Amino acid sequence: MTSIAIPHAPEELTADWLTQALRASGTGDQVTVASFDYAPIAAGAGFLGRLGRVQPRYAGDAQEAPRSLIAKQPTADARSRQLATIFRFYEREVRFYQELAPRAGIRVPRAYFGGFDPASGDFILLLEDLAPAEVGDQLRACTAEQARIALDGIADVHAAWWRHPDLDALGWMPVVNDPLHHFAEMAYQQCWTPFVDFMGADLPADLRRTGERLGSQVVRMLHAMAERPRTLVHGDYRADNLFFAGRQGGVELAAIDWQVSFRGCGTFDVAYFLSGNVTPDVRRAHERDWLRAYHARLLRGGADGYSFDDCWWDYRFGVLYCLVYAVIVIGTLDPTNARGVALFRDTTGRLATAIAELGAAATMPG
Repeated sequence: MTSIAIPHAPEELTADWLTQALRASGTGDQVTVASFDYAPIAAGAGFLGRLGRVQPRYAGDAQEAPRSLIAKQPTADARSRQLATIFRFYEREVRFYQELAPRAGIRVPRAYFGGFDPASGDFILLLEDLAPAEVGDQLRACTAEQARIALDGIADVHAAWWRHPDLDALGWMPVVNDPLHHFAEMAYQQCWTPFVDFMGADLPADLRRTGERLGSQVVRMLHAMAERPRTLVHGDYRADNLFFAGRQGGVELAAIDWQVSFRGCGTFDVAYFLSGNVTPDVRRAHERDWLRAYHARLLRGGADGYSFDDCWWDYRFGVLYCLVYAVIVIGTLDPTNARGVALFRDTTGRLATAIAELGAAATMPG
């Protein structure tokens, strides 16, 4: 993908810029966008970026050109953008689409254009519109069938990249214990009080005690995860980042939002998904069977040297580490994001139940 100026915000998108971007993507040297419609989408679902549906109108013949695109740009929330800058989330996602998307191991949208400006921190992705497939809803929670499909999909990613030699060449994608991620310990400590205030009486006493201990153990947990078999980890594998076949059809499963991706223990994706994206009743009824199916799919895909007991331990460990995510996100959450507030209140409740029922606190180092 060639280097052209990066628009700073949706208001800076123009027909001329879209023309340049589509031509750079190989859509066609002569394609010309005459005008377009833009509509914001997924408000409250994403916390690090803004999404909009772009529907171009072309001048002349443009049979191969997309009729609808999804434009992804940085969040307008200063605190969330600072978090994305510190962890290089925007660069990661652009590089993912440029270098890994065709062989990710799971269906992802085609990227027509991707650009990142290291000086300003701005980025833009022009992605395939996956409609009529329907995005999941983490607030509503996944059904058992959706969860099974999602776990099969991420197992295929982990199997495809299991100890893959090409992982070592991905210098732009951090390993789980990269010094870049050590900042999470300080961020967690800074966000702990806002998290406690946010949860209020809904914060179980046991989880509060666990969370207070966890504040000095984040880096040690990262180092522990780095000792496990390494693969490609999505890092934010949740319903709002997954597309399922809807009433009008579409792909069975596709995954978006790869900005948190890293090289590490794949079972973390399973822990993150199950602890926050299904109700406790559904998780209790299926989680051990789902973990066995996930493990078996890894083995069939070529993974080796990884027992089910290892997988189960990593699952419990990953559920505990999910508390780090929850504390940091809630501590930097825009309070005007009504859906985000409701989402994290509900999902942290699911996570608290999972930590308690799985005895996950017992996996904490020290």
